[in-house]
Amino acid sequence: FKIFFIFLLTSIFTLIFIELNKFKENILSFTKYNNKESPNIVILTGGTNRIKDGFKIIQDFKKSKKINFKILVSGTGLGFTKSSLKKQLGSNFNAQLIQCCVNLDSVSKNTFTNASETLKWTNKNDIKEFILITSNYHMPRAILEFKSIMPNLKIYTYPIAPEKHDIVNWLNSYQTFNLVFTEYCKYIVASIRIKFFST
Repeated sequence: FKIFFIFLLTSIFTLIFIELNKFKENILSFTKYNNKESPNIVILTGGTNRIKDGFKIIQDFKKSKKINFKILVSGTGLGFTKSSLKKQLGSNFNAQLIQCCVNLDSVSKNTFTNASETLKWTNKNDIKEFILITSNYHMPRAILEFKSIMPNLKIYTYPIAPEKHDIVNWLNSYQTFNLVFTEYCKYIVASIRIKFFST
């Protein structure tokens, strides 16, 4: 019985490791969409430097002289304003772009509500496609949620690599391993909810 129990535990841990490694590869599979002719952008808050890095990308896109940008910053929280966004981005950023083109979503509390509020924004602005900017480790779950609720929209990805986590070498750091494991668990829960409970 003891040998069987050890074999069972070893098999379970091996399967978990294989699935985690697949998920790690999934994280790294998303590419950065660099078509500067696509003006609609959604930035999900929550991860380190997502807003700053996201707006660096947007400022670069803006140099292509494309007009009518529509930008949604989702999950800002109450009290976050365009003025506080300007302060966060600093004086080098084009403040006019913030004033004319940015919408702030303070309602969202998680990835599911990020998707729900983004859907409202796309409907309001008649948007058929957009670039989704979030941390690379968050992108699999974000795309899962967004495509579930917006199956007919074109969603392009722009993953941002976190400064403190090297996803490629995820086993070299307990913190990075924990990040991948936690995100994998959240991804599984979201997958089950979407498969069995979505209407």
